[in-house]
Amino acid sequence: MRDDDEALRALLEEAGPRAPLPAQDLEAIREAARAEWRERYGGARVRSRVSGWWIAAAAAVVLAAAGLLLLRRAPAPPPATGVASVERSRGEILWSPGDGKLAPLSADGAGRTIPAGAVLETVGSARAPGSVALRMAGGASVRLDAGTRARVASSTVIELDRGAVYVDSGGPAARRESVAVRAAAGLFRSIGTQFEVRAEQGGSVTRLKVREGRVRLERGAESVLTDAGQELVVRGDGSLERGEAAADAPEWDWVVTSAPMLDIEGAKVRTFLDWVARERGWRLEFADSETAALADSVVLHGSIAHLTPAEAPDVVLPSGGLGYRVSNGKLVVFVAGGGKEPVRTPR
Repeated sequence: MRDDDEALRALLEEAGPRAPLPAQDLEAIREAARAEWRERYGGARVRSRVSGWWIAAAAAVVLAAAGLLLLRRAPAPPPATGVASVERSRGEILWSPGDGKLAPLSADGAGRTIPAGAVLETVGSARAPGSVALRMAGGASVRLDAGTRARVASSTVIELDRGAVYVDSGGPAARRESVAVRAAAGLFRSIGTQFEVRAEQGGSVTRLKVREGRVRLERGAESVLTDAGQELVVRGDGSLERGEAAADAPEWDWVVTSAPMLDIEGAKVRTFLDWVARERGWRLEFADSETAALADSVVLHGSIAHLTPAEAPDVVLPSGGLGYRVSNGKLVVFVAGGGKEPVRTPR
């Protein structure tokens, strides 16, 4: 019996304090108890004999009914809070909400909420390489390359096991919450930037490429800064090597292919051009003021969800009477048919 009492006490302590019973419900319980008493013991002669135990019985009835009501009214536990959502997925993706059991993400996982602690794994086969683009709660875009396994620790930290993670915080003007990447080499913390962290050789080699802004590597008491256009290689013995990383190099192609597409319905051409230039690592320039004015005034309609940022300019710009060329990392836009530039046609 003592063991039963201890078990009951532990259960009640775990459940925590109950919410107070509403006054209306408590009064209804009291009235029901009074009516029952009057029905059974309304006579004057028996009233004096039952008065003592009536109080205890009525109290027991009230407490029992209150307990049942409280159990019935106990709020359901809140759902898991999402720290990111899937914007775009390609190929085979496995994921776990945090229980350690990986399961396939639906073919079109767009919109799925990702809770803190979730693990994502992209298949790296050449036949059907997987990639996924996440929108973090703070607004940053995070993408996982094929053959990547990473844990979404929170809305601001991604833990990379293998493969590559790309982070785009939108730059300082976007005022989005920055996202750091934790790998075997340490914590890579961005400063309003675009960057990639890639874990190779079982984590013994970590490569950082900075496309825009700056990234700080924190490992113990040491802090190492890497600027835009640079690559930092961290080896298992702690040694560092530096190199170059052009913003429009072919190594960024996977980032472009996995990018979530812009909703162009009702958007100005200028908005589209800013987006394309950022995704491709280009600097945007206009041939003249006439072209800039046209880009600021023409409104787009339709959808480019079925395209990639590499394909979209050849489809969108001709519809606005514009052409473009790419030279030395610059996207130069001009008025099509003006005799100043060759007109590019959709592929």
